[in-house]
Amino acid sequence: LHYVPRALLLFALGFLFAVIIDHLQKEHNITRYPPNIPKLFSSASWMPLCCGFAGCLVGTLYPYLDTFFLQRPQRLRREWSSVIRCCGGFIGVNYAASKLPWTSSVQVSLTLALLAVGLWFLFDRTWHGFVISAVFATVGTWIGFLLVSNGAYRWTQADFFGMRSWLPCILYSSCVCFGSIGRQL
Repeated sequence: LHYVPRALLLFALGFLFAVIIDHLQKEHNITRYPPNIPKLFSSASWMPLCCGFAGCLVGTLYPYLDTFFLQRPQRLRREWSSVIRCCGGFIGVNYAASKLPWTSSVQVSLTLALLAVGLWFLFDRTWHGFVISAVFATVGTWIGFLLVSNGAYRWTQADFFGMRSWLPCILYSSCVCFGSIGRQL
């Protein structure tokens, strides 16, 4: 696809995934928003917009860096069924974080970290993909911390500086998912 339709589709998918994941987390009483926050589809109005922009950025950056570092587009499993499986893996990691009963935050964090790296291994396997996902997970966690610190967002059972310790794993998995989508487009 050309750049503008690709960017719009990635933005729309990021927006949609944010609404779905946020609904899943609110339904299982993991997150809360202050009552004075403007809502969009029962999420804070900034959440789907920021995730749409991030999905667009990650989905555009992956194929560009494939061409830059590999001197060719990445060809590992480039069919839509692989992309759909990757998206299913991302949703599964989120579902595991919100629905399964965990005995400790270390258990959930280590399990989800292994699942996130497994998702990268199955659907990416590039070092620049690993680094991009790690950087976005770090930056996203830092932005989440700033939002929590300023009262725009709240976790019901925070276990690490007002945050959930598994958030970087979710963000890492989302980067692998949107990188896979961006490569296919």
